[in-house]
Amino acid sequence: MTLNKRFLIACTVILLNGCNQDEPSTSSTTVEPPKTDVELLNEQEWDDNRVYVTKDNYILMKEANGTIPGIMKPCFVVNSAKEWPREDLSNTDSYDLARVDFRWNNGGFVSASANEKAIYESYDKVWSIKTDGTDLRLVTDDFSGDVRIMRRSPNNRYLAYSYASRTSGGTDKVVFDVQTQKSTLLGTDLGHSQFLWAKDSSYLYFEDRAKYWKYELATGKTTQMDDDFHFSEVGVIYGGKRYVVSDFAVIVYDEKTDKRLYGIGYPQKTDANYERFMQGSKYSSEFKWKNKSISPEGKYVWGETTKYRVLINTETQEVRTEKIVRSEVGDYQYFEQLGLNANYVRDGAGGVIFLKLNEDKTVPKDKWTNWPQVCSGHSATLSWLYNGFANNGAFVKEDK
Repeated sequence: MTLNKRFLIACTVILLNGCNQDEPSTSSTTVEPPKTDVELLNEQEWDDNRVYVTKDNYILMKEANGTIPGIMKPCFVVNSAKEWPREDLSNTDSYDLARVDFRWNNGGFVSASANEKAIYESYDKVWSIKTDGTDLRLVTDDFSGDVRIMRRSPNNRYLAYSYASRTSGGTDKVVFDVQTQKSTLLGTDLGHSQFLWAKDSSYLYFEDRAKYWKYELATGKTTQMDDDFHFSEVGVIYGGKRYVVSDFAVIVYDEKTDKRLYGIGYPQKTDANYERFMQGSKYSSEFKWKNKSISPEGKYVWGETTKYRVLINTETQEVRTEKIVRSEVGDYQYFEQLGLNANYVRDGAGGVIFLKLNEDKTVPKDKWTNWPQVCSGHSATLSWLYNGFANNGAFVKEDK
């Protein structure tokens, strides 16, 4: 070690005594604390320039693909999920942007004879991340099975999700409290799963045993809804209205009275495709929305069929459509996560496509970003947007 380097280290140890000052009359010895495993790892030179978060987990910075060069995005390698930071409601920095919940089995494929840790890492867990690709957090691993659907409450505290349970053999429907880390089992069956949160997060609609139910969080009371009550896998309650996104349309109800207000679908009676649509399932399947999303305030609804994409403004009841051309990027493509007022969209979980839409709500062909979000495990899917009103709905801090 050179004399200059020793001098610099001595200055950092002395701290308040300062450099080039007379030694105090009473000599003292300052002992440096031992370096942590993470500090030692990050002192090493790594070919991929990784930065360790814990001793088994690290972040890779990768240049995003797209039309804007030089944008660097983190890609996360998690070999020990239990060491990774969990979502913390008291950390306000985590909620300055909209966030996305998604499922991810961060470990690789394993055999039945693998050790307990390897099996755990290969299991599904629920994670969350900011829309700009930063601040990955583990939400819950309090289950053992394959996640089917997840929906976050508007106050960010509760996660409703279902999974194919390895113990019960059914589909368990659960509410997980991020604050207390406790889970409440709502139901178990082999049927479909749907969840819809009240705007104030005080109650939740869910489906179980082919029936619709209402769960009140304060009391734990569960009530069966009438047979003519409707909600959907994709929907929102906002401004006193319940938006129900079906396979062909969005139907709007008054949440308090359950009165049907109106519905908007495609094709409409004035559309050239309406006659074909009405000819029965042979043709109507062409118009079934296999992918769909809704903006946090319910103003915009998006659907994608095998042949068409549809964007509906539920306020003006305008319906926009385009025919899918596989060799071209469409005007209404990549709308899996639809932001406030449809200003931003985000698509994917393992790999992400990120877009700020044009003013007319179409995809800008000359300005897009695409990056890998996870760099370990074997699948990440089922993204769902929450905290969507943060930062006025913008998915990125535009001043950065």
